[in-house]
Amino acid sequence: MYKKNTPPFNKSLAVFILIPCIIIIIVLLIHYQSVARENAKVTEGIQALTTLETRDLYTMEEKIDYMKRKAIDSGDYSALFGNAVVFGDSIAEGLGLYGFLSPTSLVAVMGKSTENSLEDVPSLVNLAPRSVFFELGLNDISHPDSTLDSYLSHYEKIIDAVRLQLPNTQIYLCSIFPVTDETLKEKPEFSQIETYNTALAEMAKRKNIHYIDTYTFLKNNPQYHEQDGIHVIREFYPIWMDTLVNNSDLKNLL
Repeated sequence: MYKKNTPPFNKSLAVFILIPCIIIIIVLLIHYQSVARENAKVTEGIQALTTLETRDLYTMEEKIDYMKRKAIDSGDYSALFGNAVVFGDSIAEGLGLYGFLSPTSLVAVMGKSTENSLEDVPSLVNLAPRSVFFELGLNDISHPDSTLDSYLSHYEKIIDAVRLQLPNTQIYLCSIFPVTDETLKEKPEFSQIETYNTALAEMAKRKNIHYIDTYTFLKNNPQYHEQDGIHVIREFYPIWMDTLVNNSDLKNLL
């Protein structure tokens, strides 16, 4: 019977092959452990960064809230209205002229009415406030061609334009300010103010908008009017600002 010859086992060759394999395995294990340690460090770093970021953000929000509370106590309304805008006519313009609000919190021009204020909506949109307070009406009433229906129609167009472009902005409508009794005698058209305000309040309710009574206090305290019986003196503006704050979401910052 034929017997197959088995070649002798070459130990040197086996060792020559085995050693590189062992080296490769060791290198792979070291690399894996290194990668695992790096991943652990990255994960730990992300967690630490997230914790630090959250802590710093919370601290910053606390500081901002404190600054706003301090600001309102000292009469610095520009800080409190940092994310709010007052949109109106020359009365609103006085907030900037007397230094109560910064330009980034105002869209107000002398002579503005609801009829010509739609053109100013882009300026408001660019500011992207969280809250906007509208103060319009005296110039509408004084215009001979203006009617209550046209006033409401123009106002609604302004509101709809703002809602379309700033859907998350809270809208507040201020009632039309009163004039003095002496001015009423000279300009009887202003006797319509209360009628306009009633319609304005109804429109606000219909459109689910906040209405703020800025009429009653000044009506009962005419000493805050300028000599023309229409505009207001500097001392009235903090009272108006407090009224806006206390009847809006801004009161949550106090």
